[in-house]
Amino acid sequence: AHCISQWGQDFRPSYRKIAEFLHTLPVRPPVAAFTATATARVQQDIREQLELRDPLCEVTGFDRPNLYFDVQPPRSKRSALLSLLQARRDRSGIVYCATRSGVEKVWAYLQERGFSAARYHAGLDEEERRQNQDDFQFDRKTVMVATNAFGMGIDKSNVSYVIHYNMPKSLEAYYQEAGRAGRDGEPADCILLYSAGDITTAKFLLENSGNEELDEEEQEQVRRQDQARLQAMIGYCRTSGCLRGSLLDYFGQAHGPACGNCGNCRGEYQLQDITVPAQMILSCVHRVKSRLGYYVGKTLLVQVLRGSRTQRVAGLGLDQLSTYGLMSRLPAEQVRTLMDFLEAEGLLRTNPLHATLEPTPAAA
Repeated sequence: AHCISQWGQDFRPSYRKIAEFLHTLPVRPPVAAFTATATARVQQDIREQLELRDPLCEVTGFDRPNLYFDVQPPRSKRSALLSLLQARRDRSGIVYCATRSGVEKVWAYLQERGFSAARYHAGLDEEERRQNQDDFQFDRKTVMVATNAFGMGIDKSNVSYVIHYNMPKSLEAYYQEAGRAGRDGEPADCILLYSAGDITTAKFLLENSGNEELDEEEQEQVRRQDQARLQAMIGYCRTSGCLRGSLLDYFGQAHGPACGNCGNCRGEYQLQDITVPAQMILSCVHRVKSRLGYYVGKTLLVQVLRGSRTQRVAGLGLDQLSTYGLMSRLPAEQVRTLMDFLEAEGLLRTNPLHATLEPTPAAA
């Protein structure tokens, strides 16, 4: 039912015709709406769009204690995936990819390495999709490699892991897909393999998912909401806090400080004082803005901080700033990681319209 709300993921304007249809009936029948992932705003919108009359609203809770959540940023996703699946050869699971081509590549890779894998995406003919789904459903294949086209209506209790090869576009989508694991109540793993390139892919998919049924103003509203959901998804991937807590916060459910059953709660961390590097980055953001009159993206900021001699840096006069070259001894990836941390901590934000890095009021 979240599809009826423009504030929900996968908003489909045609769903709004349900209320129009109900008006054509001689007697309005009892109407019920169900969904697994609706924030408080989406719940309210569902009530209004379906014109529900004094409805009973039952929220059973979003927590799935048997699910273990983890986000891993591997250098090689293929190697990481292979390692994860080798440790789970005798178990049934799903590997989600963002695109059809991604499914084809991962599926071929797993087949080459002897895994009993099936594939599923909208580009396959209906007969192959049905056959592959049945093979997975009845344990003739142990791994399903799929886009998000796979999963709706899947009633398979023994899925013991869901691995996301790419970051989804929203936490709603992620929680729905990850939630297909562990429906038998047994322990199950939900692991997301994250890389900075996933953000680029997600933005591309959002920018190319316009809906012709919406007018220009409605399309802009949906676009802004999609960008906000993407930022929440990125925040989940970057947080050092409890992953389950991050999910429950998003859906508005109270929880303890740590769940003890996610990668961050179980992980071991070495505390490091990054006050000085943080000051360097924040100062650079401000000084670039003062020099140019506008904010810039992470790539250019990293170049300035590391003392890059590129034509763009020199052409803009950014090599004259006092912050130029302050972090020249650090690898570019480490500088980016520090920026990501400051963003996760709420000191910086990425402007979704221009992909520029900007300070928040908390950075003042």
